[in-house]
Amino acid sequence: MNDVRDWIERKLTESRFSSRRLPDRQLEITRDSYPDARVLCVGLGKGELFDAESLDAVLTDVPDTGFVVVVPTAITHAAYERAEELGVCVAGFGELINALHYDEDIAQHVDSQEQYERRRLIRNRAVKSLKRKGYHAYEIQRRELRSLTVVTTNDYEFTADRLYRLLESYEGINPDLIVVTNPNSRGFSTDSLQAANRAGIPLALFNSFLDDLGTKWT
Repeated sequence: MNDVRDWIERKLTESRFSSRRLPDRQLEITRDSYPDARVLCVGLGKGELFDAESLDAVLTDVPDTGFVVVVPTAITHAAYERAEELGVCVAGFGELINALHYDEDIAQHVDSQEQYERRRLIRNRAVKSLKRKGYHAYEIQRRELRSLTVVTTNDYEFTADRLYRLLESYEGINPDLIVVTNPNSRGFSTDSLQAANRAGIPLALFNSFLDDLGTKWT
């Protein structure tokens, strides 16, 4: 991991934010409508990943950190899971800009897709609680049935190639099914359904998944 503040400062200036340097690879960013925001900046070398152990290490060095911006966004699913447990936000530069615009406390920032998914899931009467398991993956504790681990995706058109890329990306999480949450999705192609059948992974559209949460996947 290295100091990537030069690049981040240039990009912040392009987005009309000013900042000043603090110790330990931190920046304090000035905002008009919200309090100034402090972020810890982590740069990754070629082939490096920011994982749960990386997060623990930087928080040991700078224990009052609320937002870690990682460039490039090579963040493991375990790091996202650990960040939720610790109450901090780990994200790439694009999500930092969104947090600066819309969140008074950037440590509580959640990307727009996850916000949408969480709102609908937690209001479902079959859902007891949610736990993040990855970038867009959740463990759903249900009230009367076993818990489910799901991977979500916002694809408009879901293809067999997309299925294989998701399974590769989420290897080790072992999802029970993949849920397409885009409300405008055209559904699943024959190829994607056949690929899912061969892989042994069910596919569901979000509304159908929510309707079936209390009765299916027992």
